[in-house]
Order: sequence, then structure tokens, then C-alpha cells
Amino acid sequence: MGYLGYYLAWVALSYAIRQPWLLLGVLGLWLLRGLLPPPGALFGALGRAGRLRQQVRLNRANITARRDLATIYLRLLRPGRALPLLEEGLQLAPDDAELMYLYGLALQRAGRHDQALVQLLAAIEKDPRLRHGHPYCVAGDTLLALGRWDDAADAFERYLDFSSSDVVAHTSLARAYAGAGDTALARKWLLAGILTWHALPAPMKRRQLGAYLGAQWARISVLKDASALALLLVLGLAGVGAASAAYPLVARLWRPDDQQQMVQRMLQSAARCGTQQTGDFAGRYAATPDVPDDPRQLGVSRVSASARRRWQKAVAERYSDFRIERDRIVSGRQLVQEFCLTKVLERQAGELHAEAIARWRENDSAQAGAAAEAEPPGQGDAAPGQLVDLRLTRGAESTRLSFAPLDQPLAQTLVTLRRE
Repeated sequence: MGYLGYYLAWVALSYAIRQPWLLLGVLGLWLLRGLLPPPGALFGALGRAGRLRQQVRLNRANITARRDLATIYLRLLRPGRALPLLEEGLQLAPDDAELMYLYGLALQRAGRHDQALVQLLAAIEKDPRLRHGHPYCVAGDTLLALGRWDDAADAFERYLDFSSSDVVAHTSLARAYAGAGDTALARKWLLAGILTWHALPAPMKRRQLGAYLGAQWARISVLKDASALALLLVLGLAGVGAASAAYPLVARLWRPDDQQQMVQRMLQSAARCGTQQTGDFAGRYAATPDVPDDPRQLGVSRVSASARRRWQKAVAERYSDFRIERDRIVSGRQLVQEFCLTKVLERQAGELHAEAIARWRENDSAQAGAAAEAEPPGQGDAAPGQLVDLRLTRGAESTRLSFAPLDQPLAQTLVTLRRE
């Protein structure tokens, strides 16, 4: 799976915490892939490294265990841990070309280029075909770091004799020629690497996609190619535009819509219905809702006298027989309005702030339907099965009840209560 495991894990993390902007981290992981060991190397090292360390401790002459453990450390990008193992191995087998190569590779990754070059050249002298010529490639990288452009170009050309499909080697060879001032040969080898990638089978293309992108970047950074720079700008703008267009769609997948969240929250609250207490507010009350006498004050025009009477009757009926019970607030005879407490947010002397589920129960469906039909819009009263924010505040002569749907906090209803 290679580095794809990192990308999938990061996408999963972004989805788990519902933060779509974290998807930008995938780009960061791709840029840092040279500093991170592949996931396969990490998981493989967990089991093997422990066993190999034990073998090294038990048998001081075990060269194979030292070589394999050092190889694991190199895959994990920890050359400092590999160096002492390889030094011990070379003391036991000073003519082993494989150990010389690995030691040179560890020194090169540790930044000790002069020492690395000595070991790599010794490995090449012992076995020029070792690992399909890969010591030449590492020697070329070392010579690039030392600024020895001609020698680096020679090393990469020798390596390409063994592995002509390596796009990274083509790009490195182009950098060596560019460093030596030969732009024509740098262009030739860089374009050869790009054409090589296009000719590869699909599986090899996927494995060397990063190398292909690196070759395209080298057209800008090494050759200063104006057409490549223009193409990069166009692709960059297109990518930004595509990301801007796709982000709302991804965010919609990552984050449930408000209605879905409210339904989920209501279902969770319904399980707590009846578990909270109203305390010393319990009792029977005469309720007076703070609503206008004339429905036209709510913006309803052309209200007939009969409609006005039906509207006033519906409001009065809803708040008749008002009582605060142990765990809920109930009112109404024909159409029973109920607020079942699900969560107490704040409780003080003379004040209760809570969440509740507002529900209606019909005692007489025909009369309740007529009452609901007579009520004009704009009341802000809770619909059946709706979460509301509810407050009870005790004053000197009366108690105030206020409630509003959680998704419509401005649609607040106020009721004055006087204990009977």
C-alpha cells in the first residue's frame, strides 16, 4: 500500500472528527513523504526488529541479524541506529560488499558524504552488479551533495545501465549535468525520464508517480522551462478552483446537515425525558401568555371577527389547566401541550434553565384540529416533538415561563404564571 496508508488514515481521522479542512493534511503528508518511513516498514519493523535485536544480543557473531536489523532501521529513516550494527558487521566480515554498501548508504543518509563515498566505491569494486547497480545511484547522490558534478553524472549513467526505467535517476542525472553547466544534456536526460515514465506499465507508473512529479518540478527548478512554469500555474489555478468547488460537497459528507443533527439530538434527549426535576416550581398556575389580543398585530391581515374569536379561544385553551409537575410542564384540555425536561442547564434559587421536548397530545382530535387551524402563523410555539430552550423565573408576585425552539431562538414565547 505504501504511503497510501498514511493518506487513508488521515482522511479517516478527518471524517471521524468531522473536520473537512484537515484534508489539507494529505498534501502535507505527500510533501513530507521523504521524511516519513512507509507504513509497511513501520508495521513490519514492530515484529521483526525485536526478534533481531534479541539475536544480536545472544550471538555476537551473527552477521545476518545485524545486516537485517540495520536494513530495517534504514527503511525507518534512522541511519544513526544502523551505523553501529554495520560497523560491527564489517569487523566480522570486512570484505562483504553488501555490508559495505549498506554502511555507505547509512553514512550518506547521516550526512557523512566523504566517508560514505569511500564505502560505496569499495562495494562497487568488490561487486559492480550488487543490487542491480544501486551503489552507483547512492554514490551519485553523494557526489551531488559534494558538488562533484561530472563524477555524479558518470555514476548515474552507470546506474542507468542497470535500471533504465528509474525516473529518479534520470532526474538526478539531469541535475548533475545542470550543475556542470551542460543545459542541453540536462534537458535531454530529464525529458528522457519523463518519456520513460509514460512508457511504463500501469503498476510501475503508480509506484513512480512521485518521481514523475519530481521530474516535472525539475523542468522548472533546474531547466527554468517557461512552458512548464506556465503549465504549473494553470494547473495550480485549476486545482484551487476544483478544491473550492468540491469543498462544500465534501463538507456536506463530513458534516450532517442541521436538520439531521437536530433530529439526532432530539432522539438522544428523548431517552432522558422525565429524568430531570422541576423542584419547588411544582404546582397549579393560572397562565397568561404574552400574545397580542388582535392577530393582525402579528402581520395577519383581513381577519374576520369569527376567525379572531377562534384564534383567541385557541390561545386560551392551550394555556388552561396549567400545571408544573415533578418532571414536566403540562397545559390544555382538548389539545394538551407538554414540556418534558431532558437536561437542566442551570438551577438557582428561584430560577430554572433547562432543555425540554415539547409535544402535543390530542384529547379530542376534531376539536384539537379546529383549534390548531384557527391559530395564525408566527407564534413561535413549539411543534410536536421539538427541542426547546426553557426558563422558569420566580418573581415577587408571579413566575415567568419563557421557551423557544433551539433552531429558532428568536421565536420566543413568554407566559406569566400565578400560583393557584
